Amino acid sequence: MENNNLSWQHWHEQEANNAYDNGAAVINSADITQQWRIKSNLFVATHPHQEKIIFGQHDRQQAQLFLSPQQTSRVVVFIHGGYWQNRAKEDFYFLNKGFIKQGISIAHLGYPLAPQYSLKNIIDSINVGLSALHQHYGKEFNHWTICGWSAGAHLALMSNDFTWINKRLLISGIYDLSPLQKTRYFPPLQISGNDINLLSPIQSKTHSSIDCELWVGTEELPELIRQSTDYAKIAGLSQSLTLCEGYNHFTILDRLATTTI
Repeated sequence: MENNNLSWQHWHEQEANNAYDNGAAVINSADITQQWRIKSNLFVATHPHQEKIIFGQHDRQQAQLFLSPQQTSRVVVFIHGGYWQNRAKEDFYFLNKGFIKQGISIAHLGYPLAPQYSLKNIIDSINVGLSALHQHYGKEFNHWTICGWSAGAHLALMSNDFTWINKRLLISGIYDLSPLQKTRYFPPLQISGNDINLLSPIQSKTHSSIDCELWVGTEELPELIRQSTDYAKIAGLSQSLTLCEGYNHFTILDRLATTTI
């Protein structure tokens, strides 16, 4: 499918970097992410119901499952962001409290980062991790939501359409990789030739058998908003897109932590 938004082709390198630099766009982003880790560490220290699944040889090929004491049949698998090159699943355990209160268990799926792994190989690792989680817990849970934020939304969408997945929740995602070609985020992904179309959901995955919901904050960078609105339009998901009023790229996770899904 042809992408008609080609303004990025005229960007200079700095323009491109600015268009996608979420950290620079939110003046207190460093403080926000530092608080995430503090809250995450506190949650881990006070929640005994957790299990680890190792699904590969890389030390990031692990999933951490936090079980709800209420033992309902619902689970969310969360995939973190960081432009496929930074952050870790341990940064996001602060999200757990809201889900646990709802009786929903939550698994955080780790993955190796670029440039050690190419984007293609990262997607493969996500699929292996999802399969491992279902192999271990397929009888325990019968409703699976795959949720990703930022680059994690891209990975959640590009994962296989496993028949046991009930829903995808995609938050502030990247669905068109083409504009990233002029940014500093692109070279470590090791994307060559036509792979950029294959790895861009707006080109290669506009139809899925799995229900899909998209969120993006109204205070996000214009390019991040465009990414979500363009993908929703092309994929026929405009009715499933929520423009989250007053939220930026980082505070939108506060909404996730307090929303029933």
